[in-house]
Amino acid sequence: MTGVALNQGQLLLHYQPVVEIAKGPVAVEALLRLNHPELGLLPPAAFASVLDAPRLARRIGCFVLESALAQAEVWHRQGLPLRVSVNMSTYHLLDQEFLSDLQTALGAHTDLPASSVEIEVTETAPLLDFAKAEKTLLACNRLGVRIALDDFGTGNASLTYLQKLPAQTIKIDQSFVRNILHDPKDHAIVAGVVTSAKLMGLLVVAEGVETTGHTALLTQLQCHCLQGYAIARPMAPKLIPDWVVQYNARSYHDRHSLSPL
Repeated sequence: MTGVALNQGQLLLHYQPVVEIAKGPVAVEALLRLNHPELGLLPPAAFASVLDAPRLARRIGCFVLESALAQAEVWHRQGLPLRVSVNMSTYHLLDQEFLSDLQTALGAHTDLPASSVEIEVTETAPLLDFAKAEKTLLACNRLGVRIALDDFGTGNASLTYLQKLPAQTIKIDQSFVRNILHDPKDHAIVAGVVTSAKLMGLLVVAEGVETTGHTALLTQLQCHCLQGYAIARPMAPKLIPDWVVQYNARSYHDRHSLSPL
């Protein structure tokens, strides 16, 4: 199904905003969708089994890179300097052509700074071949591209990756963030990750921010950035500019409505 969808132009990207507490919208995560002619818009869970298939991984990865960078370049030209994060499959990241594919995508969109591109990595690729993954990610950094450790905290090797992989961002997995209001252990884990990351000079993004209570507590913990349904659901790219304007206007109003007279 996914191979046919790719051939027929049925794959597309939606984008979920990431906001920095002190600044407002600063980034978006590109999320793959399949526009099925009968079933409608399907999330990756509906076709996840083939995303890492060797036969399709590179083709899908190239599609995601090209589409995400092209869209981010449009936003930059419109005065919206949003960083775009892309999820790369294990097979594509470890493919000998990956860096060439990344350079091709960057070269095709020269109005987009490389520093506005971020590759999200889970622990799967380093577990398969740590040395190759590390070498590839270092090469990405040399191109100016950022690296984010995604789903941080869920894998056995998370602390090793934090120590050895060349990352600039940590994304705390939503399984920890979701229960921080009620579970002291999850609260302690998130607080510890935020503190450790800040000491290491890393940007921290909390995933799975679902309520205003989560937002308030994470702000108190001085977590840099928030992502989740309390901020925004993934949306079509054409909706992002208006959402950014409305979010900034709302945040400005909220800040000043609390100011003393």
